[in-house]
Amino acid sequence: MKDPDLSTTAARDAARIVWFKRYPAKQTLIAFLLALLATTAFSIDPAPVSSNAVLAIDPKASGMLYVCYEVLLSFAGHTDAVMLLALACLLTLPFRYVFFGRGDAWRPSVILPSLFFAVCMVFGRSYDLTDSAEIVLGDKARIICAWIGGAGWMLLAVVAFYLAFECLDWLSSRRIPFSEAHFGRVWRVAHAVLSVHPFAGPFLVLMIAWAPTLIASLPGLFMGDTGAQIRQWFNYPNGTSDYLRLLNPNVLLNGHHPVVHTAIIGSCVQLGLSLFNSANAGLAIYTCAQFVITAACMAYSISSLRKLGVSLPVRGVILLFFVFMPMFSNYAALLTKDVLFADAFLVLLVQTVKLVACGLPRRDANAERAGEQRPVLFARHDWLLLALGAMGSTFLRNGGLVFPLAACVIAAAFCAWDAHVAHRAAKQAGAAPSGAIPRFRWVGVLAVLALCLASNMYFTKVFMPAHDITPGSKREILSIPFQQTARFVQKHDGLNSGVNPTVKEDGTIVEAPCDGLVTDEERAVIDRVLKYENLGRRYNPDKSDAVKNCFNEYASQEDIKAYFEVWAQMFKKDPGCYISALINNYYGYFYPSARDAWVYSTARSAEIMAKPDNLKYFDFHPVDSKVVRWCDHLINLYRVAVQRIPFISLTMSSATYVWIMIAVVVYLLRRHSWRALAIWVPLLGVLAVCLIGPCNGSTYMRYLYPVIACMPFAVGATITRSDLLWS
Repeated sequence: MKDPDLSTTAARDAARIVWFKRYPAKQTLIAFLLALLATTAFSIDPAPVSSNAVLAIDPKASGMLYVCYEVLLSFAGHTDAVMLLALACLLTLPFRYVFFGRGDAWRPSVILPSLFFAVCMVFGRSYDLTDSAEIVLGDKARIICAWIGGAGWMLLAVVAFYLAFECLDWLSSRRIPFSEAHFGRVWRVAHAVLSVHPFAGPFLVLMIAWAPTLIASLPGLFMGDTGAQIRQWFNYPNGTSDYLRLLNPNVLLNGHHPVVHTAIIGSCVQLGLSLFNSANAGLAIYTCAQFVITAACMAYSISSLRKLGVSLPVRGVILLFFVFMPMFSNYAALLTKDVLFADAFLVLLVQTVKLVACGLPRRDANAERAGEQRPVLFARHDWLLLALGAMGSTFLRNGGLVFPLAACVIAAAFCAWDAHVAHRAAKQAGAAPSGAIPRFRWVGVLAVLALCLASNMYFTKVFMPAHDITPGSKREILSIPFQQTARFVQKHDGLNSGVNPTVKEDGTIVEAPCDGLVTDEERAVIDRVLKYENLGRRYNPDKSDAVKNCFNEYASQEDIKAYFEVWAQMFKKDPGCYISALINNYYGYFYPSARDAWVYSTARSAEIMAKPDNLKYFDFHPVDSKVVRWCDHLINLYRVAVQRIPFISLTMSSATYVWIMIAVVVYLLRRHSWRALAIWVPLLGVLAVCLIGPCNGSTYMRYLYPVIACMPFAVGATITRSDLLWS
């Protein structure tokens, strides 16, 4: 995404600025009208009121008049219009500044992401409300409304991206003024927490701030997979061992969940039973350990930003984000594999940034610590942390090897290049190579990668077969085609796939569809892979688990090959159905859904603990005391407030963090900051894995949680003062 040379348009830009200064009233009026158009994105009713209720006209006879009334009746009434008019007034000055005051608002780096944003908002709203593109691609009135709404979102996005990029330009080249002379006690406290004790200070703040959540959650928050993982370790029946083709029927431990994490949480429960004769004590051991590790990893990321020269105010904002965003304290007490993986991934990313940056001259990067010895960016102990982060990322998520592979290759490439540049410069100057850039640091990075590769290969190819540990099912990577098949079958052959009849308002019963697009042979082929008799009824547009759960583990390679042939044939029959199935399963990563993000509450945790499958073998139960109840009550009140306060509630949406990532990546592209851009590749990899996963971003946030946990560090390292660090 390369912007055109602005020097070729200098005369045109100068003319715009002159016109802007000469006719300010006209520009203000036009900016107000554009802002008013932009607010229509919030005002259009997704379900237009039929004009027949107002006008006694025949839709077919009235033609365009009917369509016009449908469009007019789609807009907000007078009550909402007052608020939208006030919003348009507030947006007038930013619109005037962007579209008339600067002259370069139509650069590709602004227009292209804005266009994508508008498309995501329009289609995302439709799928969020109707599970289809009905609102966008319905009758003429809805199509017109969609175009108007899309234009509004486009204008808002252009202004937002443009101002965001200007803000990032400011952050990348300037220090935020923050000194004892101006802020006194506030500066002294912040300096003591973030600079005098750069790791211990943030660590203690996080531990204290998160402590009420830990107390309220004791012995730990259960989610759907927690009990199954623990039962696996004790070789008790569980949901996964019931359907897998076990290598040994007597060994129920399998690879559906990361085996290493299953061993960790299971061993903690086993330790609690051995020492205290209490499974709850084992859960508490694991929860407290994970709680401390999570706080330590986030504190370490903040302390590493200090070594990179990031200013104290930026580090303070990041610490406050970790403190007040309820997701982090909630997940720190959650018994799931995603939390420890996110911790390992964060450490891996921090070490990658240090390796990529350590070969660059840090001009004025540590000005705030004048007189202090310049910190070593990558010390000896950092090799151990790099290895731990890489190994943790490999073994704490199935398929996690791709993340250390990407990170280590990136770090090794830049380390090798820096060593080459330093050697060439020293050779030209006739001096010995500087010791500041070790020539063979890239070899150490590749050695860590080789350790991960060898360990992963040994574990999966030798250790697991030797102990009869069954690998995970191949169905886990087939969410997309399975969802597409289920939606096609529900739409075109619901009568034969278990879809229930519908009842109209007048009491008429309408049978499920059966239009003949699915033949008997195709039903038989699908049935050999997915249970066909209720496939259409099992289809959930936002989550593929119900469809995948009926995958036939005994299906042969020939059966799967035949299934994909049928899958391709059905795509030719109705490609729109396949596209809708794909969008419906993932739109929540790009559109902030009206649904509340999934919060792991103590009430839901208690319900899961009390399930017969868990109580049959363990006495899991929440800790009951007055202190616990009070902490739980306060935490829930705070969580609900965050979910309800306008704009702040967006922090509980997956789409918010995806769009921040898109904005930063586009910004780095337009600045041609390739070294900083490379650091975002592992984060983009996590997003890519989410987009082939089983659930929508509006259903679960835990799949994107590693990105959310790493984003404050990544933004701080690559954006703030990037001119001093990366140029």
